[in-house]
Amino acid sequence: MDNGRILWVDDEVETLKPHIILLESKGFEVLTATNGADALVIIAENSFDVILLDEHMPGQSGLDVLPEIKALKVNVPVVMVTKSEEEGLMDKAIGDNIADYLIKPVQPKQVLSTLKRLLERKNLISERSIQSYQMAIRDISTSINEASSWAQWTSVYKELVVWDKKLNDSEAESMRPMLDHQKEEANRLFSRWWREFYPLSLKSNDSQCDFSHQILERKVLPHLRSGKKSVLLIFDNLRLDQWDELQPFFNNSFRIESNELYASILPTATQYARNSLISGLLPEELSQKYPDKWVPDLINSEGGRNSNELFFLSEWAKNHGIQDFSYAKVTNHVSEQKWVRQWQSRKNDNLIVLVINFIDMISHAKTDQSIVRDIASSDRGFRALTNSWWKNSPLRPWTEMIADNGFELFVTTDHGTISVKKPVSIKGPRNITANMRYKIGHGLEFNSKEVGLSISPAEVGLPSVMLGDTAVFASESGYFVYPNKFNEYASKFEGSYQHGGISMEEIIIPFAQLTPR
Repeated sequence: MDNGRILWVDDEVETLKPHIILLESKGFEVLTATNGADALVIIAENSFDVILLDEHMPGQSGLDVLPEIKALKVNVPVVMVTKSEEEGLMDKAIGDNIADYLIKPVQPKQVLSTLKRLLERKNLISERSIQSYQMAIRDISTSINEASSWAQWTSVYKELVVWDKKLNDSEAESMRPMLDHQKEEANRLFSRWWREFYPLSLKSNDSQCDFSHQILERKVLPHLRSGKKSVLLIFDNLRLDQWDELQPFFNNSFRIESNELYASILPTATQYARNSLISGLLPEELSQKYPDKWVPDLINSEGGRNSNELFFLSEWAKNHGIQDFSYAKVTNHVSEQKWVRQWQSRKNDNLIVLVINFIDMISHAKTDQSIVRDIASSDRGFRALTNSWWKNSPLRPWTEMIADNGFELFVTTDHGTISVKKPVSIKGPRNITANMRYKIGHGLEFNSKEVGLSISPAEVGLPSVMLGDTAVFASESGYFVYPNKFNEYASKFEGSYQHGGISMEEIIIPFAQLTPR
């Protein structure tokens, strides 16, 4: 008899043996964790019917970790186990959406009674989620098949992101294969549409969407010219679903004025998309205007491809009459702490641009580090890792200081990322870029039916390395592998997070404006 799976989070878990024995005798599967951090990892990778959460734990208390649990599994009921009957404490807990609470010392039969009552409700929620999605399947499929504009495709993508979060628990997981199929079909048709739309719209003044090189001028510059000091946070490699995870952390200090979506240019890779975002120019224009600052996209090129961002931003600021600005890039916890310590010397600037590399580093680490592969084995695990990092980053309380100092805050990214599954064979010179989602070079050999877009670089605002170059982009979940050791590299990179190509996850990315409360 299987009555449900329970996670019990308590730093004194050994004292709970009588409770666990009773629950297991009644058909419950009981997993345990002794702290909030371990609990989050377990929750990210497993489905639970109820979570029992101790309020008093060393480090993160139950109230501290509760928002992160709800961000991971919004529909899983959480029972707070506490020694305190303080009205204010319980009001806060109930406000944070606990399903019930128990006062220590709890009796095994009390726990059993609470679980039975909640699971009846939980089963109804799961059934409702399944029924709601089943009813929505046809409408979603229709929307996917009929989408023919930027507004329609962003609507499709947002709806799929919502369902991806809803169908995470218990019996609702049974619908995930259908959702995955719809996401794949959406990406297939979106890639086909983007192949036609992108070359015609990139350089148009009346395109349906904003592109990377237009964001500073259209979204940030008007605020600077009105006298509002602004901070621009660029989370490298932030997808829409990850931004949804982070938003609650900003709500206490900021009011979200707008949550928009814009289009990353191709390739959806840092050298192109972020340099374009910061400079306000397309890569082809950058290479022509600043030939000594643009690094050719070749494996053997000298100099960092993203090492001139401060120069590009300085030129943009100078051309638009913006004075007193700062730029920095943080890549780890130490550099995050250093940035926070420097804040007092920066806070008088009119524009502050901070590039945050953590999410991009984690996506690359998934390929090489087994622990990251285990934690971020799926999109939901990747979201959980993003959530946990920001929760503990020194940058999070720093954003509260931004609000106190009266800054407008803009949050965005340069591109998203996608978990790749389909190896695509391609041949080319050894010295071209190693990126697995795009290739730009001479003499490339590939099956045109297996790639998302093959085009002259100049047609999509890209510089060529030599005459006759071709730009080739993978689409959907494809990734390029050379025929030499094809099976070895195809296996190594299957399931890894890559960017540079054409997919909704990489191209449709967030731009949010937040004002201090």
